[in-house]
Parts: sequence; structure tokens; C-alpha cells
Amino acid sequence: MKKTLLLITCALIMSGCGESTKVKAEDLQHHRFILVKANGESISPENPAEIVFGENMHIMGNMCNRFVANATFENQILKAPGLAMTKMLCPDTKLNELDATIEALFTEGANVELNKDNLTLKNKNNELVYQLKDLM
Repeated sequence: MKKTLLLITCALIMSGCGESTKVKAEDLQHHRFILVKANGESISPENPAEIVFGENMHIMGNMCNRFVANATFENQILKAPGLAMTKMLCPDTKLNELDATIEALFTEGANVELNKDNLTLKNKNNELVYQLKDLM
């Protein structure tokens, strides 16, 4: 009897191990995230780079330049092929480089992970980590 109970308990525990929490569009909408890491490097909070998810996956934000787009979110991939971005040169070279990174992530598609207050956007070349910082 003890062995049977132990086997059932182990089976229930193991069945939950392979599951991952899938992010839904609703988990992102109406939230603001501030960039904290880019490809493993910490980002200064002085001039915060941000992304805001609005209604119907309308996104806007900034690195060095401001961007806006209507995004799609399917199978944990965020895409915004019609991304519009200003093209000014910024005194912060890191943010200038990150403009190209965010543009590539959105046009090619970024895998999305959301763990507590951290949002990660990544592809095979880049990884951006944002922290939830809603205004209200």
C-alpha cells in the first residue's frame, strides 16, 4: 500500500515537471516594461529603454529611438513586421546598437518568456530582459 501511494505521488509530481507556463497576449497587454539587461549586460536606469503593450497587441517604446507597431503573438513568438521607428543618432552608443537589436527581434520574431515581473525577448542572436514597471 505504501509503495502504491508513493508511486502515485511521484507520478503526479513528475507529470507537472514537464509543463511550462505559456504566455498569453493578455499577460502582456496593458503593461510597461523597462529594459534591465541586453545580451547579458546590465542597462543603466538613467535613460530607461521601455516597451509598452497596449490593446490588441499595439506596442510602443524606445531604445535610443521611439518605435511603434501592431504586433502578433502566436506560439510564444512576438512579431511586428510593420515596426515604425525614428532614426536619430543617440549619444549613447549602446542604445544606438540596441535600436537595431529590437528592430530585428520584432521583425524576425522573438521568443517570449514571462517569469513573475521579468519579460525576456530572445532569438538565436540576442536576448533582452525587461522588468515590469507599470505606471499605476
